[in-house]
Amino acid sequence: MEAGGSRTATEPSSAGGGPSPYIPAGQSIAELTIKAVVIGLALNVVMLTANMYLGMRSGMTISASIPAAVISMGIFYGLRRAGIGGTILENNIVQTMTSAGEALAAGVIFTIAGVTFLDQPIDIVGTAAVAVLGGLLGVLFMIPMRRYLIVDKHEELPYPEGTACADVLEAGNEGDDGVKLISFGFIVSFIYMWLANGMAAFRTTLQTAFSAGQTRGFAIGGDFTPALVGVGYIIGPKIAGYVFGGGLIAWMMLIPLLITGGFVPESAADAALIAQADAVWDEYIRYVGAGAMIVGGFYAIVSMRGTIVDALGTAFEELRGSAATATDSRKRTQRDLPMKLVVGGAVLIALALVAVPQVQVGILGGFIAVIAAFLFVAVSAYLVGVVGSSSNPVSGMAVATILIAALALKSTGVNDPVVVLMTASVVAIAAAVAGDTSQDLKTGYLLGATPRKQQIAQVIGIALSALFAGWILYFFNEAYGIGSDTIPAPQAGMMALISEGVLTGTAQWGMILIGAVFACVLILMDVPVLPFAVGIYLPITLATPIFLGGLLRAGIDKYVARKDDEDGTLAAQATSRGRIVAAGLITGEAIMGIVIGALYITGTGAASGAPFALGLAGDTQTILGGVAIVALIGLFTASVLRNTGNVADA
Repeated sequence: MEAGGSRTATEPSSAGGGPSPYIPAGQSIAELTIKAVVIGLALNVVMLTANMYLGMRSGMTISASIPAAVISMGIFYGLRRAGIGGTILENNIVQTMTSAGEALAAGVIFTIAGVTFLDQPIDIVGTAAVAVLGGLLGVLFMIPMRRYLIVDKHEELPYPEGTACADVLEAGNEGDDGVKLISFGFIVSFIYMWLANGMAAFRTTLQTAFSAGQTRGFAIGGDFTPALVGVGYIIGPKIAGYVFGGGLIAWMMLIPLLITGGFVPESAADAALIAQADAVWDEYIRYVGAGAMIVGGFYAIVSMRGTIVDALGTAFEELRGSAATATDSRKRTQRDLPMKLVVGGAVLIALALVAVPQVQVGILGGFIAVIAAFLFVAVSAYLVGVVGSSSNPVSGMAVATILIAALALKSTGVNDPVVVLMTASVVAIAAAVAGDTSQDLKTGYLLGATPRKQQIAQVIGIALSALFAGWILYFFNEAYGIGSDTIPAPQAGMMALISEGVLTGTAQWGMILIGAVFACVLILMDVPVLPFAVGIYLPITLATPIFLGGLLRAGIDKYVARKDDEDGTLAAQATSRGRIVAAGLITGEAIMGIVIGALYITGTGAASGAPFALGLAGDTQTILGGVAIVALIGLFTASVLRNTGNVADA
């Protein structure tokens, strides 16, 4: 085991206001090494491939940071047995590089894959160019915001995956009670998701729709998976409540009003009530969420204006040479890549967007892409601090970009939806990468990593992912056909549809305006806009389990508070234990997602549905799904409260 001290939720840092890092700023250990880079690059390609497949199959990707950290710990454990060893900060570099592939995959499959719906082939070189330019923008634009979001807003923005990843690495490094806790959470989640998705023993998604009087279409439900419950526990009841509140407004207010008023898409007119609710959400409510996110994004930028101005001021000083050594004079844990590199890199990328013919965005598209990327990098970096990377609504930001870009481009006579789609692709990739980068930097902040080295690792990971992304996308299109039953790529299809819709004048501008007005009302009420906007945009099946996890956190905290002493030691201990178990839940589901994806890719088991389905009836699966979530909550609670007060804080 390497040297290093435990970090607790209540221990102040030497600088004040934040936790003490696991590795103190004054201590230097191996971090960005060749060993870490090689392992990180290998895992990067694996996660990139798995997430591109899963994302096109299900419409969602998985956060790779935690599974990468767990896999990396296993590799380093084997290396230690061989006498080679590795440090916790090397482990952190591995997960940083690995997660870059997952983040870039989300942006690519949600947007670039949409060209196939427009009867265009996959351009391997063009995909690589857009991916690397958008990914680098995401990393560069996140750098000036790091201190504000990661350090200054430490208490407000928990960054659930980033915090959980730090807990995972610390638990593995210390090898004590924390390892047992995370292993327990991992095993429970792994088995849970294998039974649900590998064998179809029960349903994780439980939802229903009903009528009240003359009003039809009230809908409620949840996709009760361990990872979503774990995310809710980590972010806590307050933020989880905001997300759930947005979901209730969408599914228990707006959708019933639209269905009762006859605004049901023709394709779902004769469908069951829950299918009608889903169709209305897809056709109208997403636009409401996108409108709210546009206003919320601008408001977030305005709220961060002081930080952004200070960061840009520092950049200009460095460009003039008056602060060339300022970064190097800071503590190790405060050193970012030079601001002049951020400015110079952004300028070069903007030029490349216009000059590289395969990118196809033109001068106006390139300008829109850079400005929108800057806006939504800030939005994404903030949002993942609230709801986590797995729930980061990258597609919503892409929709907002498509709306803006299509309007601007249409006014200049552009009528090619591919140009609009490529412009949105740059922004979607930048937003996805920025969300991942901020989670990784949060992990590094808690562990005592050097931000500059993490940022370099992220750039290396982005470059490799971009080189492979086009080939992988081409392979899946040739093997299965993007848009087929095997990989329907729902997000990409929606982006292509909206791009054409705006250019042809069929977009839902009224719904966008409603969302924008709703966001303005929330701002006037001093209520956080973006969590509510996320709740409106995401399916209620995601908001509900996150809220359940938040309620679980509140219940455990209240129970422990009754037994606690005056200094709050017991409460801090329970919080730490719960966070580690939640990290295990997230890890187990993520790794099982990769396992299921590998089974599909290799053709093992059934070609559709669960690979090894038990053949249970639907009603039986539903009942067992209810039993499973109750059992999951019981096991989680028991693991957190068991021996609390008798073991050292993990």
